[in-house]
Amino acid sequence: MHASPAGLLRMGLQRDAPAASTAPGRPRCGLGGERTRRWRRQSTMWILIAYGLLWLALITYLVYPWIERHNRCWGAIGISLGAWLCLTVGLVERSIAAGHWPLANRYEFALSFVWASLGLHLLLEASWRGRSSGSFVMAVVLFVASYAVTRPETMQAITPLLPALRSPWLQLHAASAVIAYAACGIAAGFGLAYMFTRRMPKRLPPIADLERAMERSVALGFPWLTFSILAGAIWAQLAWARLWGWDPKEVWALLTWLWYLMVLHLYPMPHWRGRRMAVLVLIGFGWVMFTFIGVPWLVRLVQLESLHGF
Repeated sequence: MHASPAGLLRMGLQRDAPAASTAPGRPRCGLGGERTRRWRRQSTMWILIAYGLLWLALITYLVYPWIERHNRCWGAIGISLGAWLCLTVGLVERSIAAGHWPLANRYEFALSFVWASLGLHLLLEASWRGRSSGSFVMAVVLFVASYAVTRPETMQAITPLLPALRSPWLQLHAASAVIAYAACGIAAGFGLAYMFTRRMPKRLPPIADLERAMERSVALGFPWLTFSILAGAIWAQLAWARLWGWDPKEVWALLTWLWYLMVLHLYPMPHWRGRRMAVLVLIGFGWVMFTFIGVPWLVRLVQLESLHGF
């Protein structure tokens, strides 16, 4: 009787994880060494500082329209930049401690998601020629950041990678998913801002600008989402000799891809613009979040078999 790929992956993790930290002749600076623990403590410190700065940036974005006359909140932009720099340091230190990109589990992926979203937000702020919707974008970023920092200690632990997980195709798969999710999150922030334009017309960008920003963000994320699915299929073929296995994560990723494909095709139609488009973009980000957070929970709940750890 042959074991399934998921079973082999679990057995490999159980077999290889102890060996990675206790192999004879390996110095103490490995995954269980004092040096690694120090790097991880420093990484966690920088990540928590970034998280605090994100909250401060959100508060500043919320209050600045009532205390400042000019359109841009340079204070909030500066705080956001500080949060991004702190998060960059934290992720780099974690990568050094782990010996691989910070994309090995749900905790690392969420932090990378926040890093990419915040970087994209800052680029848009630098090019934005008018009133900012930063508070809504920051709310989306903080939602994911809060999910990351509240993960249990076991999920935040640094673990060794199986040989099959060291494939460059898997790294490309995860990295492109980070960019795609970040762009979809930014689009959701603009969609959320659009829903408040009637209540705050003088404090938000013009409706046409928000519509264009939503469409461009989705247009940016869709190719990366496509490449992520293709890179994952190539890795699956190399690792498990199958391009597509109808894994729960694969199915929901495909459904998310189809949703955003529909959004891009509906955008040129005038009667699908405005609030309808904003609702579609928000629903799309809901699909993204369920694919990222909900599917692993559903897999555990109904005891489905899945190769995806996150």
